[in-house]
Amino acid sequence: MLTALFILSIQTITPAQMATNMPLDNQDASRRQIDCIFQRMQQPYQLLSLPWLRARQEIRLNRLDGYFSAILLSEMEPFGELSAPLYLENWYWIEHLQSVKLAVHEKALGAVRGSHQQKWFQLMAETVTSEVNTDEELVRLLQLKRVDRILMDLEAFQLNAERLGLDQSDYQLSFFRYVPLGVYFSNQFLQLRPQFLNRFNALIAGCSQQSFALSPQEQQLILQRFLPQAQALSRRQDVQQALGAAKQQLWTEQQILQQDQQWIEEVELGIATLAKQMLLSPLSLQLQQFQHSFAGQIAEIILMDVQGRNVAISEITSDFWQGDEAKYQQVFGTKQSYFLDEVQFDASTARFLTQLSIPVIAADGRQLGVLTLGLDVETSLQYCQLNGDSIGSCDTQ
Repeated sequence: MLTALFILSIQTITPAQMATNMPLDNQDASRRQIDCIFQRMQQPYQLLSLPWLRARQEIRLNRLDGYFSAILLSEMEPFGELSAPLYLENWYWIEHLQSVKLAVHEKALGAVRGSHQQKWFQLMAETVTSEVNTDEELVRLLQLKRVDRILMDLEAFQLNAERLGLDQSDYQLSFFRYVPLGVYFSNQFLQLRPQFLNRFNALIAGCSQQSFALSPQEQQLILQRFLPQAQALSRRQDVQQALGAAKQQLWTEQQILQQDQQWIEEVELGIATLAKQMLLSPLSLQLQQFQHSFAGQIAEIILMDVQGRNVAISEITSDFWQGDEAKYQQVFGTKQSYFLDEVQFDASTARFLTQLSIPVIAADGRQLGVLTLGLDVETSLQYCQLNGDSIGSCDTQ
């Protein structure tokens, strides 16, 4: 749900004045997350109500310190900085089935006035036929066929469709992109508080009210695309042999922890000697070739043995031992045939990543280890939209 938040320039003991375009008694997840972060920073605040366009203008005039929730618009780059993501929106193109066969330029486009989508349309020179004030009004326009096409967060559409009694099977939903939403703080505010943004960002995860989870439809697309590929890779002879050999050379806990610590320290120092040695192994080179065949959809591949040790990798990993992580624990020694993790936003690459992990099973049924594919969610879903259909199939290579 979109909100707007503002913080007036204040001293630490003065309550911050923040605003939202929702009713002031609305206690959605984003509001609770902001409560948590500012309480931990010992920063009191008061809530106001202001429209989006006013927020951006007040930032430019240095009369406000920030607004929420926000995306980083190019026009706002000179005036401040966006926080790390508080949560993600899943933007989908939504249109009535009767409008699908129309050419794009023939489709009447609707948007919420002042929304991120409306601003994106403006930047892309897209002509908006109808503008309304709320998500519910926009979905209503689509229901009445006054517009042919809208761009909306998937969850927002589903909630409003249910509220209006829409039969969602009458609409085609096509994934467009993920959008990270955070707090946009003004330069003036941050210059007076040099450590503020780092502290704010550090508290986001601990105050998160909801995970960045794939929708059921997105999970289906990802699994259709990659689960058969991962299973085929796990059955390859070179993979099985490498894990079989590792199982014959088990380490003590102390040996694993020493190797893990050395690996982590080298990576942090930019040396990564141990990781680079493994990266050049014959099996790691094969994993890199497999990864590259997917044109950016796979971000990394990790092969782990029965102890959670790295055996082969396609990219340098942050650590050597994966035995304490969900990608290993959720599938090794369990009856789970796969584990699909939550979506993580990688700020360094601006990519949205998830991990698909499966057990590696020998011909005699023994579990040899775990194989993890790190997936670029946006690139993968966009591939599925182009090569499958919008209902939920994704052709494999």
